[in-house]
Amino acid sequence: LVLGVPVSIGETGEVEGEIVQDQIRKKVIELLEAGARGLVVGIKGSHKNDAAETQIREIVRDEFPRHFLGSLPTLVSSEVSQSRDDGLRLRTALISAYIHHGLARHLYKAEEEIRRRGYTKPLLVVHANGSVARVAKSVAAHTYNSGPAAGLVGSNELGADIGVESGLTLDIGGTSTDIGAVGEIWKGVESSVTVDGVSIDVPAIVAESLGGGGGSIARVEDGDVKVGPQSAGAYPGPMCYGLGGDSPTVTDANLVLGYLDAETFLGGGRNLDVEKARQGISENIAEPLGISVEEAAWRIRQTVDQVIADGLTSYGEARNISADVLFAYGGGGPTHVATVADLINVSTAYCFPMSPVFSAYGSSRMDISHLYETSVIEDSSNASVDEMVDGMKEEAQRDMLGEGFDASSVTYEIQAGFTLEADPQTKAHVALESEVTDAVIAEAKSILASGASDEESSVVWDSVRVKATAPSPHPELENPDFSGDYQPKDAGSSRSVWTGDTFEEVPVHEVLALSAGDLVEGPAIIESDFTTIFVTQNRNACIDGAKNIVLRSKDN
Repeated sequence: LVLGVPVSIGETGEVEGEIVQDQIRKKVIELLEAGARGLVVGIKGSHKNDAAETQIREIVRDEFPRHFLGSLPTLVSSEVSQSRDDGLRLRTALISAYIHHGLARHLYKAEEEIRRRGYTKPLLVVHANGSVARVAKSVAAHTYNSGPAAGLVGSNELGADIGVESGLTLDIGGTSTDIGAVGEIWKGVESSVTVDGVSIDVPAIVAESLGGGGGSIARVEDGDVKVGPQSAGAYPGPMCYGLGGDSPTVTDANLVLGYLDAETFLGGGRNLDVEKARQGISENIAEPLGISVEEAAWRIRQTVDQVIADGLTSYGEARNISADVLFAYGGGGPTHVATVADLINVSTAYCFPMSPVFSAYGSSRMDISHLYETSVIEDSSNASVDEMVDGMKEEAQRDMLGEGFDASSVTYEIQAGFTLEADPQTKAHVALESEVTDAVIAEAKSILASGASDEESSVVWDSVRVKATAPSPHPELENPDFSGDYQPKDAGSSRSVWTGDTFEEVPVHEVLALSAGDLVEGPAIIESDFTTIFVTQNRNACIDGAKNIVLRSKDN
């Protein structure tokens, strides 16, 4: 539902047109009668001057005061985004408004629950830019896709702890696989995030998503097995869950092949139905292709492994990452990582004790941080930039005081924001010490060059950003170093696993029974309550000083 008013912001920030209160009131009533439950105010050019947007919001609040049950949530676009692209700014505000109410309701309910249980600290919400903040200080849109971002932060921090400067990451969940890089997440171009095909302006650490998770549905298409992007989700989920799922998934295939155990899944908390998984694969894959159920399940697993391997290869080549280390996490990452590492010739793959909840671990390594951004109009001078920075710092100090931090503990990063004239959705932020110099502009050009389809497209200085950060306590992990000789570890049990041609009896180890210095020779399975690690024939699993499971190629 969209209604217009004849108001805009001129090139130098002046309000053009007149805001008539009675006209605004009538339009709001018209929107309400059409079913609107919230308003977004977006004025052309409002990134240069938010006066018109905030005036309209005040008119709405006068008509529908916030202390009334019939109050009308109203969001102004310039508070959510400072993009010079009017469409991008408005879309960002619309998406944020759309998810705001439901997100706030659930998060405040969660905060009430942890208060009831005696937790006295504020509930912190993860933002896609790699920071956390209180619920009351969070913009809804900034939380989008924050889980994968947290995983990349965790990878970056853990990589520094164990001495891995460059590597690739593999996060396999229920609906998709997210890939990224160790040591690369803070670099380069910030692009707008896409939500169901809609671009929005959200500062983000972006993981690349591939269509293959544990719940991804397998099918036969043109005589071949395809996996995803359709997913069975958590409910009804894979057929083996017994909750009504009627399509075979990657999880069903792993169960049929023996990579998962029907009785120990989720620590025995959920028994999986092998027969339902076999039935689904038989009817949907095996019979149409004229092959056995095991061969069909194997093709499903091979397909998703190859998709991931190809995705990682393309991702690394596009960013000039010649990594020889792969981090695996998510519930499904450890189950597939050794096979994927074999396919792309990566010698070392890491699985971690916290792999199934790795994004939560990543969030524990984040500091409380707030971003403030102000647009730069064409005649801005370095003196006016100083005023912008001082104003944003004052706002940051108030916000951090509200978070419980003394002003002296807060650090600030000042950055100049640049875009391409032909593509305002592609951004680069460059450290700014005192003024925008030729060197600063040259650095922005260098960063943006990789994202420019038109090499002659000029660079536009369009914003100044202040990032205020307050240090937070982080968990301390055990020292991963192990200086002794790794010793083979006997397995507690074994089970049959399909390895391509036939079932093979494979040793099964409990992760809690493994200690630093233990060596598990592949092929083998290492199980915990929430994930299963498959060690291929080509690898050994070495347990380091921090109980990380390091899958090393036998050739090295």
